[in-house]
Amino acid sequence: MSADRDPAFTAQVLLIRPAAFGFNPETAASNGFVRADHHDDLAVTARREFDAMVDTLERADLSPLVWHEPDGPARPDAVFPNNWISTHPGGDVHLYPMAAASRRLEVDHHLVDLLRRRFHVREVIDWTHHAAHGRYLEGTGSLVLDARRRLAYACESSRTDPGLVHAWATRADYTPILFAAHDAAGRPIYHTNVVLCVGHGFTACGLALVTEPDRPRLRAQLESGGELIELDPPQIDHFAGNMLQLQDRRGAPVLVLSRTALDALRPAQRHALERHTTLLPVAIPTIEAVGGGSARCMLAELFLDPA
Repeated sequence: MSADRDPAFTAQVLLIRPAAFGFNPETAASNGFVRADHHDDLAVTARREFDAMVDTLERADLSPLVWHEPDGPARPDAVFPNNWISTHPGGDVHLYPMAAASRRLEVDHHLVDLLRRRFHVREVIDWTHHAAHGRYLEGTGSLVLDARRRLAYACESSRTDPGLVHAWATRADYTPILFAAHDAAGRPIYHTNVVLCVGHGFTACGLALVTEPDRPRLRAQLESGGELIELDPPQIDHFAGNMLQLQDRRGAPVLVLSRTALDALRPAQRHALERHTTLLPVAIPTIEAVGGGSARCMLAELFLDPA
């Protein structure tokens, strides 16, 4: 594995330490990964898992920036910031329209102001007004980006509007690649990043969940970008698709995934991934089960240069 720095990947990530983490019935309607749980200590347990994850990232020579969920209305999914904000080389920051009203409260302009003070921000592109018209695009949950090839993969769902995908891709100079995928119950996969991970020299994808008309086209596109590691539906259910490749401060590739996801991988799949990157597992079972998202959802990459 090369330690040459790749501008498509970063060591810097933003995480939101949760205050009011818990089961959100509003988002559970479209998220087949959520498991209802109403225990009183959920938020405490989630913070414990979060703090351990941050410690793991720091010890792996990554650079986590931790922002604390502010006081005010409950934001049970605030631990997943990549859905409402993304940053990009050159200084662009995008803010996204969220499908659930409770999640629109997560868009935190005080955090944006902090980024402006610490980093060079050229422009803030605000898409959030589209939510008022029933059009949603949930950040790098909806969009899985191959920044090296300027490709934006998007799985159509109630949270991912095809028109906004095309508009975003035009604005950011990406080529959109839309497809459809469904879970075992026939529901659209709610976020692209639970079924697809794009790394340097490899992709991991739950192709069996992609509809037959789209599958050959998507397979060919993914294989053209490197080694394709196919994930089966039970592995997707265990968040094996919800991984994010970063690079540490020395430029070495690191793939962050949950312990649940790692345990779901077969030995040959682990070895395939390890040909390209170091695996960095984090234990976040409560956040996964109750929030319906995993390691990738907790990480918003910071591609901004210091101010």
